[in-house]
Formats: sequence, C-alpha cells, structure tokens
Amino acid sequence: MNAGIDQDYRIRRDEPEDAGFLWDMLYEAVHWGPDRPDPKPPWGEVLSWPGIAHYLEGWGRPEDFAVIALDPADGRRVGAAWYRLMPPEDPGYGFVDASTPEVGIAVVPELRGHGVGGMLLDALMDAARSRGFDALSLSVERGNPAVHLYERHGFETLLALDDTWTMKVDLSTTVGGT
Repeated sequence: MNAGIDQDYRIRRDEPEDAGFLWDMLYEAVHWGPDRPDPKPPWGEVLSWPGIAHYLEGWGRPEDFAVIALDPADGRRVGAAWYRLMPPEDPGYGFVDASTPEVGIAVVPELRGHGVGGMLLDALMDAARSRGFDALSLSVERGNPAVHLYERHGFETLLALDDTWTMKVDLSTTVGGT
C-alpha cells in the first residue's frame, strides 16, 4: 500500500458502460468545492453547457482515454480520470495546443483526499506516455486542493487568469507523483 492511500483501489481502463459514470464525474469536477451553490444546479443543466459538454460529448474517439477507480471492498466506481484532444476551434479551459490532451478528473466526494486521485493520475499519465503523448494539460481553480496533487505529479502553471490556472506536465521528464 502506498503512503497516504487508505486502501488499494483497483484502477482499470474505462468500458462502454462507464460513459454515464464519466458524466457523473465531470459534474463532480465542475462542483468540487464547498463554496459551490447548494443545492447544486441540475446535472443536465450543467452538463449541457457547451464549455463543459465537449469534455465528454461523443466519447469514444480514437484518442479518448479514461481510467476508473474501483473500491476494493465492493467494486463500486469511486473516481475517474480521462483525457481528450481538443481542437483549436473548440478548446477546453486548459487548452495548450491540438496535440496535448486535456485532463478531466474527479473522485466521489466522500473519498477525496484518500489517494484515489493520485492513483488515477498516475495511471492516466502512464497511459498517455505509452500512447505517444509528450504532455498533458488541465485547468484548475487556484483554491482547489487538487492543485497540490497536480504539482506533485509534475504539472506546472503555464497561465494564471483570475483564479483559474492552466497547467501542463511534460511526460518525458515525470514518472509519477505519489
């Protein structure tokens, strides 16, 4: 068991039946903090916003890749990390260029801070590296505790605009952060 990880979560590649769970995790990623509106805006409303929907809309393109974390006790899905290439004409919030996939990641609220995100990010970075990608990027709000996770995994801030950071990791120089 790795330091800081409460359990040995199983990480696997996504399967077609995980598509709905990926959308659930995207919803969680958008509403990560306690200062978000409560109750949260409706799932369908948030995920229909064009700036959010394009992270998963039409999932399953050749370059799309995701990993799912499973609870070892009961096999339930507890987190997901994915990457997708974004075109310059429809960039994501963490867009760097058309050849750098952008990362999405979320863990169910009750397991945040238990090492699941680190395991997911390690697996996703390894997969991207093995598929020939040189880098990954993401967007994160400065107050999000996940910033520390990204920094431990080698992500560096490229652009800080208001409270949102665009971060990038060079996969040729990093091997994992946990």
